[in-house]
Amino acid sequence: MRYRLHLITSVLMVSLLPALTAQAQNNMTFYGVIDTGLEYLNHASQGSGSVIRMPTLSGSVPSRLGFRGSESLGNGLEAVFVLENGFAPDQGGNLQGGRLFGRQSTLGLRGAWGQIDIGRQWTTTFQAMIGADVIGPSAFSLASLDSYLPNSRVDNSVSYYGTFSGLTVGGVYSFGRDASPVGNCGGEQGNSACNSWSALIKYNAAQWGIAGAYEEIRGGSGATPITVVPGAAGVAFNRSSDKDQRYHLNGYAKINQIKIGGGWLYRNIATNARDLHTNLYYLGASVPVQNITFDGQVSYMDNPSYDSKAALFILRATYAFSKRTAAYISAGYINNRGNGPAYSVSCSSMAVHAPNPGQSQIGTLIGLRHAF
Repeated sequence: MRYRLHLITSVLMVSLLPALTAQAQNNMTFYGVIDTGLEYLNHASQGSGSVIRMPTLSGSVPSRLGFRGSESLGNGLEAVFVLENGFAPDQGGNLQGGRLFGRQSTLGLRGAWGQIDIGRQWTTTFQAMIGADVIGPSAFSLASLDSYLPNSRVDNSVSYYGTFSGLTVGGVYSFGRDASPVGNCGGEQGNSACNSWSALIKYNAAQWGIAGAYEEIRGGSGATPITVVPGAAGVAFNRSSDKDQRYHLNGYAKINQIKIGGGWLYRNIATNARDLHTNLYYLGASVPVQNITFDGQVSYMDNPSYDSKAALFILRATYAFSKRTAAYISAGYINNRGNGPAYSVSCSSMAVHAPNPGQSQIGTLIGLRHAF
């Protein structure tokens, strides 16, 4: 009887061994952030009155839910995946054109040689800004001046990134950059229509870093107009020869606990309808003091093609109750110049409440953030 019991136990252990081994080699994380608050803007809706609202797109950071995992395949090779949903905390709906996993949806391989991913993912424009943009994709941020920056993702894409002794090189190519009904530029037609590509080179040391990136997206039949001033009429972009190009150079440095970052982004749009360009400059600092982090950034947009110029000033204080929960207060002021459409201080929601041409605008936001 005892022998039979040992035999049964041995058989069960042998049969469970592959599952136990797989469990040890697999790694999956469920994570998320919910960030919401109350925002006030003056000179809203073409300068008439004010507005109080809750952020839809971003408070201090965009709200999200995600799954991230990896599996060891042996010899230093791993299979990796990311599924990340972006949602509106004020309404509970999906963002990114209603996609279920609109922020990221990738499957790839990772090794000592780097990482390859396939799916919907960030372009190198976003990857280049990590580090230098101390404010990040918040309600008052660089996205107020260029709404593409926190949304630089592409469908149907393949990417490669490799880091070697602090030097990172990478590139992303999309066969159809936006397949949603909103963007309607799915591509994958065997030509350059609706395609995009981007490249990155950056170097990170212990206390400083620099980065350079280039991105080019193409137009196509049914593509929505290219946004130049958020909330204003865009530029027709329905030919495969139409180009929207961004050249980005930035850097950052750390002095004790203080971080300083800044950069320059040149944008060139060449279409059958018209050609135009913009220059965006930014400089910011982040200063932690015990449980409070103070962030500040000044940026300047020069848009001669629209006769619009704007200087944006941002201050934010974040109090950390714990590693996961924080409260913050943000303030922004934008000074518009020129006779063209004005920029709004806020990019927190899909509805852009811009002031009149040449008019300034003030925004404040009090919010709460929890990560898990």
